Amino acid sequence: MFNAPRPVQPYGATSASSFGASFVVDNPLASSVYDSDGLDPWSSAPSPAPPTLPTSISTTNASAGFASVIADATVPEIYHRAFALVDITNTGETSVNGLSRVLGSSSLPASTVERIVSLVSSRPRVSKLEFFVALALVALAQSSRDLSIERVAVLAQEDALPVPQLDLESLAPSTSAYTPYRSNAPEVHAPAPTRAFTSDDPWNVSKFPNAPTEPPNGAASMSNGAPSSISGSGLPKDWWKKLETVNVNILGQQGFILNRYLVYEVATDRAPPVPRRYSEFVILWDCLVKRYPFRLLPSLPPKRIGPDDSFLEQRRRGLARFINFAVNHPVIKEDGLLAVFLTEPSFESWRKHSPISYEEESASKRVDRVEEMSIPSDLEEKLAVVRGKISVLIEQWQKICILAERMIKRREAAAADSARLTNTLKALAEVNERCWRGDDCLLCAGVRQGVSNIAQHTQRHADAMEHRSRTLLYSTLEALKSQRDLYIATRDLFIRHDRLSGDQVEKLKKRVETTSLKLENVKQAQKDNWQVEADKLAVTIEKDQAAISAALNRRVFIRVCMWHELRVVLHNRENTLLTDAVKTFAREERDFSEGITANWGSLADALETMPYE
Repeated sequence: MFNAPRPVQPYGATSASSFGASFVVDNPLASSVYDSDGLDPWSSAPSPAPPTLPTSISTTNASAGFASVIADATVPEIYHRAFALVDITNTGETSVNGLSRVLGSSSLPASTVERIVSLVSSRPRVSKLEFFVALALVALAQSSRDLSIERVAVLAQEDALPVPQLDLESLAPSTSAYTPYRSNAPEVHAPAPTRAFTSDDPWNVSKFPNAPTEPPNGAASMSNGAPSSISGSGLPKDWWKKLETVNVNILGQQGFILNRYLVYEVATDRAPPVPRRYSEFVILWDCLVKRYPFRLLPSLPPKRIGPDDSFLEQRRRGLARFINFAVNHPVIKEDGLLAVFLTEPSFESWRKHSPISYEEESASKRVDRVEEMSIPSDLEEKLAVVRGKISVLIEQWQKICILAERMIKRREAAAADSARLTNTLKALAEVNERCWRGDDCLLCAGVRQGVSNIAQHTQRHADAMEHRSRTLLYSTLEALKSQRDLYIATRDLFIRHDRLSGDQVEKLKKRVETTSLKLENVKQAQKDNWQVEADKLAVTIEKDQAAISAALNRRVFIRVCMWHELRVVLHNRENTLLTDAVKTFAREERDFSEGITANWGSLADALETMPYE
């Protein structure tokens, strides 16, 4: 069910009157260029199979190719400890800079470190398997054996991966390790809940067809207020500084071989962290969208057959954006099931003893007269303005996210090249340690010291570039994607509104008229047992009138919801949070640029004494 194919929409112009023309209708998280395999990371298609290991070592640059090198060999514990030091965000990969720092603790010559880095990866990022192969090569170098990936493969087949000597305790923490969240909670086995609903996969093709943009019949008669000129946010002062944060971290795979599943850790300030499966996020989303059909609520990222680490990491971020939106929504944040989801240690056990209600919000809430009169008479016109531009907004923000990903990828590549340049410069200084003229050659010594100074500053530059790229990835890019998700949620809200806001008022009114005429005829004819028939007709009229009253109240409630989502949620989030994001971005870019300038300035000062002759 969750792995149903997701049709790919062509990238192109959209129609203001048809949400279906958007290229992100069925797949709002498509077109990410951050996934190096070239496959849409939010597609439900299987991840590509790992390529076969190339026979030429120099071309071994695909991380998946190293799977056949390590195979099923037992990995020494020091491999895992070393990788954990440079993968503090638990993404399953690290940077070239992080790998170089670990290899630098092996006391191997810089030229050997440079060679190992070149052997295992030519990409800005280093996978766990590539990292492990690099440590095996370190062990081979320390035992004075030839550096060969084929040799590592042979040792892995013999289940005898060599153990390198690393001074991990003295390894300085990386200044480039941006850590949005790191859990120290022990791994626990999460329960396997069953689905609490029978509807189709809500992350497949939208279940809500495109409906006309005109308001339902009778909606115009519900215009109670004057054209709005309301100022103020409708939220507490400085609300954007008080947003609740929910961290979603990957705990790892659990279960048996034929029933493996990924467990996430959801952590808030409300209670200790709790384990949750993706299917439990599905249950929460399905309940919220049924309870609050006329509220803004982002969709969840889909599942994929055979997901790779990159897809799982991006899905984790998508789940985090969803849950953070929900806990900061002025209305949805008070939902009882949401509170249980964030705090209950075992969601499955709770569900076994607590039935979940899917009753619509309008069934239990009433709109008072003040709220009803606050609805502007031109609400439909305001909503039409948003309808007319929402598809274009989605496409523009999708482009912004794609461009931001490309910028981050280029910065990661620049950081990796700086780290490689550092290794090469260190190797160059080692090679020129002795001059053919003897140890007393001041020219060679001075130039060698200058090269060492350059290596120190290129290392600092690599650290700064990596830290900045990590910050952009986990902070700025997520803010941009949250903005895009907001507009996608707005589009979905309009689709649900067109699908679910209709009622039977006009039909019920006609039936009441018809039944009333029958009642009058029965009373006038006064045939045998006419009182019994009259009573039945009177009861039917009362039921229909009650249904009409409830439907009219629901109309008003829907209008209140749409006005609230437009004025309070959408208007504030699309403006205030964007302002905060771009101000933070500009400030961090300024600080980063000043740090880079200071680094090169200090290098220029250090090179003043570098001799010419």
